[in-house]
Amino acid sequence: MTYPLKFRQHILAIKEQEKLTYAQTATRFCIGTASLMRWAKRIEPCLTRDKPASKIARAALILDVETYPDASQYERAQRME
Repeated sequence: MTYPLKFRQHILAIKEQEKLTYAQTATRFCIGTASLMRWAKRIEPCLTRDKPASKIARAALILDVETYPDASQYERAQRME
């Protein structure tokens, strides 16, 4: 989940004003400490992905489900590669 820039700025401002630690801030706002530390380094949310989207042809998926109805997602993914 991506938090808006304004929200991130607000949380970090409160952290500075009240001189809270990352752990205290994370507990107070129910946010992960790793997220707060990332925000301190780079406040802007990432708007792009480094990994291309992986799409499966719908017709191929339907055929695979009909052919192997009891297959697990792992098995299905191995065949779809």
